[in-house]
Amino acid sequence: MNVVCWACGRDRLEPFLDLGPLPLAGGFLSDASQIAQEQWFPLVVHVCNDCGLIQNILPISPEVLFKQYYFSSSTVAPLIEHFKGYADFISSSLHATTAVEFGCNDGILLEQLRARGVKATGVDYSENISAIARGKGLDVVTGVFEPETARPIRERIGPVDYVTGSNCFAHFHRPEAALEAARILLKPDGLLGLEVMYAGDLLEKLQWDTLYHEHLTVLSLGTLSVLLERNGFHVVDVHRIPMHAGSLRVLASADPNRAPHPRVAALADEERRLKLNEAATWRDFGRKVLRLIEIVGHTMADLGARKRIWAYGASGRAALWLSACRMTYVERIADASPLRAGTLLPGTHQKVVLPSEMRASPPDYVFLTAWNYFDRIRANEGWYRGTWITPLPRFEFF
Repeated sequence: MNVVCWACGRDRLEPFLDLGPLPLAGGFLSDASQIAQEQWFPLVVHVCNDCGLIQNILPISPEVLFKQYYFSSSTVAPLIEHFKGYADFISSSLHATTAVEFGCNDGILLEQLRARGVKATGVDYSENISAIARGKGLDVVTGVFEPETARPIRERIGPVDYVTGSNCFAHFHRPEAALEAARILLKPDGLLGLEVMYAGDLLEKLQWDTLYHEHLTVLSLGTLSVLLERNGFHVVDVHRIPMHAGSLRVLASADPNRAPHPRVAALADEERRLKLNEAATWRDFGRKVLRLIEIVGHTMADLGARKRIWAYGASGRAALWLSACRMTYVERIADASPLRAGTLLPGTHQKVVLPSEMRASPPDYVFLTAWNYFDRIRANEGWYRGTWITPLPRFEFF
């Protein structure tokens, strides 16, 4: 248990959302023989009464969460588009020619950087995913992004212009170690770029379904600034981006004389106006989430007693929704990732199948756990004549 705040280091943590025991969102089962050994862990989300950081204080071992990973970024079309744009930003706007990416997954960004002439090295904890990246001819190290990993990389390739991580900084049990690793690798005028799920979008869209065990924090500009400043960086620019239904791209420098862009002060003012980093805001959020889970659970159970229902999108969101609402009546869950096809969803154990299998016996309803990709999914499955259901950002039927 982490008894002090991941960002400010103080101990005034308050629980505001108790989701009870839930399965690991990425803990897919290879077959039914593994069900008896499946573990569920408490999921109680806290807020810091000093800095406002949203956090999970009961971390699970990375060995359990990430050694064998079932998420391959290159199977998600919107992420391919996102990382093409990010590579353009790194090469054209920042003029970086060398980079290191931690949490590089299957090399989705590294490939785009290579195509633009940026010399890039990746680091990823997952053995199976980093092997996929190396199979593409990319320079990828398997391991934790920490000083012990960073030093030999610097010795081999030298200091770099840019160090970045996308949607993985929240996984770190020791964020200070990752930030020290970045300092080791960066040139004196280099930049750290973090793409993180944004607490502002979490609040606005009631995105409780991203609060699974592997996400130890959900950051705002304010809380990330506190963490960075405790570790030798300060924010020099910030952009809101649509990735994962709402994220921040934060640029930070270790040079104390580098002035921040006016966007930084503007977003800080907006967070103060919204009271985004205040505990009372998140107490209200917690109450709304529990009520929504109750409404969705009762409505879907009544529907499931009379109609056939599938789910679509075997992401972490799916494991949380189906387990929290006890949706064992859902027949199958469609997902485009070959890594997940044929496995069983954590918790409720529906078989994960490729979307093409839904055509053989179309259900009456499809519960869209990947609601953040609804428009694209509905366009891809234009043949389907049943009813789509989205639980967020509003519980709606289409």
